[in-house]
Amino acid sequence: MISLRTYLRTNRANSRGECVIYFIVGDEWISSTVKVHPDYWDDANGIISKKHPKYYTLNPTWQQLKGRAEQCISNYHTSGKSFSRKYFEQSVFAGQEEADNPCFLKLIDDYVDSMDLGWGRTKSYKYLKKDIQSVFLRPRIQDINYSFALKFQNYLRKKQGKVNNQNTIAKKMRMLKAVVHYAQKLKIIIDDPLVDIKIKEVAGKKKFLTAPELELLEILYQKNTLPGTQQQTLQYFLFSCYTGLRYGDIINLRMTDIIKGSVVTTQEKTDKPVTVPLIANALQLITPGTNGLCFKTFTNQATNRFLKLIMKAAGVEKNITYHCSRHTFGTLSIFWGIPLDIVAELMGVNLKTVKIYAKIVDQVKVREMAKWERKVVV
Repeated sequence: MISLRTYLRTNRANSRGECVIYFIVGDEWISSTVKVHPDYWDDANGIISKKHPKYYTLNPTWQQLKGRAEQCISNYHTSGKSFSRKYFEQSVFAGQEEADNPCFLKLIDDYVDSMDLGWGRTKSYKYLKKDIQSVFLRPRIQDINYSFALKFQNYLRKKQGKVNNQNTIAKKMRMLKAVVHYAQKLKIIIDDPLVDIKIKEVAGKKKFLTAPELELLEILYQKNTLPGTQQQTLQYFLFSCYTGLRYGDIINLRMTDIIKGSVVTTQEKTDKPVTVPLIANALQLITPGTNGLCFKTFTNQATNRFLKLIMKAAGVEKNITYHCSRHTFGTLSIFWGIPLDIVAELMGVNLKTVKIYAKIVDQVKVREMAKWERKVVV
């Protein structure tokens, strides 16, 4: 059975001799943030002495926290739930109602912090919050149900000024579900309210550069006729074409990540370590900058804006964004005969993802079918 007791931590007094009162729940020590001098603390009863000079302002605060803590433990005994430190802290400091039905937007922030997500995924959850608020301004966890999910999906399909494809909608629904599952782990909710929401994805057409188009960019870079900002952008864009690194990985790439002619880094998105041997063209692009970074980079938005101008200057008639460099690496690697499992290892993804690149390289299909003409036995 879960037990609760209070304890004045006298071994950590401040300059005025005041110590913090702690709640001890099992093996968990949880600060109440309330400070009191040992002379004014009744340890046997866990109360503040009336002799305290600020008794009538300090005691009500302590009694409220203590009462909430006792009520929370009582609820645990009644429900039989396992103890959650996070839930206990919310019950004590924010109240039982807030603990049982917290603000969902705050829960998203807590999830992002707990997962220590990278720059790109953190930004995605920021946009998720804005989309949710367009449907429900201040939702709480109990508001996130099957009906809300249907309204949210419908909003995403008809979002003003932007047409979201099915895969974008699927991505946001997966993010929504991830936060709900986080609430389950915290014991805030028991059942998954979105269990009946099915996420459907369609095979998308990934944009990439063909080998001749990549060569046009290489020639343009060698000419060095672009304005400075565009030349710098093309520099790290080409590096991603040769390595498959995402924008979030490039902006943080340091010289210390270049080891024995390879990029050795942990992916910002997946937190998965990858090692990519560098070809000569890639090595020549590296120019150490400030703080040991490999490249001077611009914001993702500015980078994509410069890429439009670069493609126009090179004669590439495609709407290319920075992430297309990763698609280019994947598709050209397969086109030039690198085995799928090796491509998966280089990109830090699973084999299923790499097979998507194989499907969109029509030249590979033609090359493989040519084996029938040659009657090659494999």
